[in-house]
Amino acid sequence: MKKKVLVVEDEPIIAEMMSILLEVGGYKVISLADTTHAKTRLHEKDMGLVLLDLQLSGKENGQAMCKYIKSTAELKHLPVILVSANSDLPQISKDCGADDHIAKPFDMNYFIDKVQAYCLV
Repeated sequence: MKKKVLVVEDEPIIAEMMSILLEVGGYKVISLADTTHAKTRLHEKDMGLVLLDLQLSGKENGQAMCKYIKSTAELKHLPVILVSANSDLPQISKDCGADDHIAKPFDMNYFIDKVQAYCLV
């Protein structure tokens, strides 16, 4: 069974690019643009990884979503990688409990290597 990766990214072009890279890499991708729908999908038992944009539009940003994941007993085991162009990304990742981070723009091979480090197909 393919590992599921939840991509939470509100920029359509970036979400599409990430999804294509992941699908080519052998992952099943669920791509959502907001945290409301993402929270519902997170509770699927076979989710393997969450890629989370830091600067989401709407009520909740990626940092708050990461804190939610890491403070929820049934979700805290899920690896979370924050993805952002924010220059404070390393500190923000640490503060909210993310497992790792990827700075935008990113190299495609680097992106896949990071994903594979947390979620083998």
